[in-house]
Amino acid sequence: MKILKTMLNPLRPALMLLLLIPFSTVFAQNTDQKMKLDKIVETSFDVKDFNVWKPLFLKDSLQRKQNGMNTIIISSRVGEPNKMMNVATVMDVEKAKAAMKDPAYLERIKMRGVSNPKAEFYQVIRHNPDAKESKWAIMTHKVKDFDAWLIGFDQGKPMRENAGLIDALVARNIDDPMIVQVVCDITDMAKAKAFMNSPVLKERMKEAGVISKPTVEYYESRE
Repeated sequence: MKILKTMLNPLRPALMLLLLIPFSTVFAQNTDQKMKLDKIVETSFDVKDFNVWKPLFLKDSLQRKQNGMNTIIISSRVGEPNKMMNVATVMDVEKAKAAMKDPAYLERIKMRGVSNPKAEFYQVIRHNPDAKESKWAIMTHKVKDFDAWLIGFDQGKPMRENAGLIDALVARNIDDPMIVQVVCDITDMAKAKAFMNSPVLKERMKEAGVISKPTVEYYESRE
């Protein structure tokens, strides 16, 4: 027995490492799932044939990562499946902007049936990691004072929840921080649309300091 213990001692660190691997893997996965978003880019575009475009887009994931972008959402406008919006995390905004303006990149996506590409970069202020619905309302508008607007926005949370809207993200445009974007999960599309078009919401937004006509779009996952 003593000889056997001596033989096993050198193996003990390796055995402990093997035992820890599954736990470290789960921890890493959970960390990714609860990831705190920082900077993101939203790319909107038209696609000629989604089924042709998507596998080619996924094939380019390594190249996007090399440019500091990691796609987290593939979606299309509700009722308009060829109107796309993809969302990616961004490590370096200027590097990402340069990559997306590169003539070779623009020619490549054109060959894949992509037209009218547009990219907007945002600084994430809040993110709900538990957001899980497959449809979202995306509202974008300009505000006079962000801090004052945020107070009014927070006060409206019960109204949004009653209208089938769960706060998922609040972000500010990096090129114009007074442009604010709100993303909400939709649990009831009919109630959400009615609320978004209601006079009550328009009045609340005016009181909170919204100074531009809001744009509201509805998107759904295409994962």
